[in-house]
Amino acid sequence: MLGVLTLGACSISGLLPDWTSPEVAGPEPAYRFIIANNRVVIVGTPSGAGTFEISGLRRVDSLKGASWLACIKVQNFPQLPHYYSVFLQKDRLVDSRLSVLIDQCELQTYSSFDWVADAKAPPVR
Repeated sequence: MLGVLTLGACSISGLLPDWTSPEVAGPEPAYRFIIANNRVVIVGTPSGAGTFEISGLRRVDSLKGASWLACIKVQNFPQLPHYYSVFLQKDRLVDSRLSVLIDQCELQTYSSFDWVADAKAPPVR
């Protein structure tokens, strides 16, 4: 009986999607454009939020499956910066949140991020 159950589980596993597969995340997206056009969803109304910086893109396995992760750093002096984690799959935003320790956003290298300019610069494919 145990052998039948084991064989049945093996055949079912082929029908389930592989959430860690690179195909789930898709190719590297035009993340600056996507994030700039979803800024209100990610950080709320950006006016008065201070300066924005963005990290590079890296591939991670998240709760939504294989994803691309970019971090946003929002600095409004004299307050400490806020870090946001943004998860992308196949050229679309699938999740965002205030960064947590596992995202390692505090350890990333950042460059300035002009929301307005990047929102107007569609990706060249």
